[in-house]
Amino acid sequence: MNVKRYLLVGAMVASIPCAVAEKPNVVVIVADDMGYGDLGFTGHPHIKTPHLDALSKGGASFQHFYSPAQVCSPTRAAMMTGRMPHRHGIYSFIGGSSGNLTHLPKKEVTLPQLLRKNGYQTAIIGKWHCSLLQVQMKNDQIPSMDHYGFDYWFCSDDNAKILDKPGWLRNGKSEGAKSGLAANVVGKEAVHWLKNVRNPEKPFIQFVHFYEPHWYVEAPKEDVQDYLKAATANRSEAIYFGAITNVDREVGRITGALKELGLIDNTLILFSSDHGPAKLGKGKADRNYGTATPYRGNKYGLWDGSIHVPGIAHWPSKVKAGLNVTTPAGSIDWLPTICEVTGTALPGSLELDGQSFYSLLQGKKMLRKKPLQWHHYNTNAKNRPNPNAVLRRGDYVICGFYDPETQLRAASWKVKHIEKIKNGKLVKFALYDITKDPQQTKDIATSEPQLFKAMLKELVESHQQYQKEAVGWNGVTPVYP
Repeated sequence: MNVKRYLLVGAMVASIPCAVAEKPNVVVIVADDMGYGDLGFTGHPHIKTPHLDALSKGGASFQHFYSPAQVCSPTRAAMMTGRMPHRHGIYSFIGGSSGNLTHLPKKEVTLPQLLRKNGYQTAIIGKWHCSLLQVQMKNDQIPSMDHYGFDYWFCSDDNAKILDKPGWLRNGKSEGAKSGLAANVVGKEAVHWLKNVRNPEKPFIQFVHFYEPHWYVEAPKEDVQDYLKAATANRSEAIYFGAITNVDREVGRITGALKELGLIDNTLILFSSDHGPAKLGKGKADRNYGTATPYRGNKYGLWDGSIHVPGIAHWPSKVKAGLNVTTPAGSIDWLPTICEVTGTALPGSLELDGQSFYSLLQGKKMLRKKPLQWHHYNTNAKNRPNPNAVLRRGDYVICGFYDPETQLRAASWKVKHIEKIKNGKLVKFALYDITKDPQQTKDIATSEPQLFKAMLKELVESHQQYQKEAVGWNGVTPVYP
């Protein structure tokens, strides 16, 4: 199957803007390390998420929504570009070292850039993680947030500390630490921008990226006590539950502000997580009680639960309440979808891996030009054996594995890892019906030989293309094939 042709066709289809009488506003809300099963509307028996449940009930809820990668930085770069990690060169999380120069390359076209050209205000509140901001501001070779398309930004590089988070920057100026929990800081700042900074005469896109429930997990004391009384005797678990409820509360604060300002009906709100939940460790401070139920896997892997995440699209004037979307889609599709609904044209030469799912929000079908797929060069000790290449078509998922003896077992990115990306070989394969077997325990390759043969060919060809096109790095400079 010609993957290049898929990309070109997808790009041409996505480049046709729709006619929109009044440009809608867009709010993109992303949680960090939140599992598919961590919310009320996805079936968690204890965690209370009334505001996200209401968004789901009042709009479209995706049953099969996916993140573009299994860790944060490559996912966030893909959300901004509609392109998979091998195209933008961010393959794993960007570690906190002051010498880490990895960044979203200057040549990449971002969603905020495109919308700003179309008259939109652009803002991001919370986690960025497509570069280290403190490094970025001291190195002219790393693009600025203005270059990436943001008129306004309020972010911190400290992605782990949740209580009294340090390192906040507002439009490049240091504001130091902010007291309280990160979710409450982000929610408050998002509302501040909506009410006090935004120009009411122009449409806007606002990215609200929470840091929770990423480790170190923290929560309001009141929520912890409530969960200890009603749901669990495990304090660490209660803290995790409370962290998600606190994020939900801030989502309610933001939607409340949109209602107060009379903006809710013409605002498309998109919600998801950057990948699946972190796996519970053995340390006393480990509070990673997230779940991908009913799917297998967690953060760092490519089992379905590693990348199968919650997905909501809420837009009262356009999206029917209670819409249940069963067609697979993902946040890799956000850029072309948002461009379509806002009437924003895409450059004709731009190769996208995502595709607009606006037709799904209208209750129509979507013929996916290119399958959802994932490729990752390493594995993690907590997930072995772990797939290195995955492709989904309809209800079916095919997984490819490298030789376990040669799999890289490092989580964070190093420049030398490009050799593994370029030279890794798939030696084992398995086929699953993800709707009937969400835990991926029954390989149906032998019982579905024709399907397996077709999907195997597609997976191998796409993985070869991934290896051929993978961007490398020479210090601060991306190296394109």
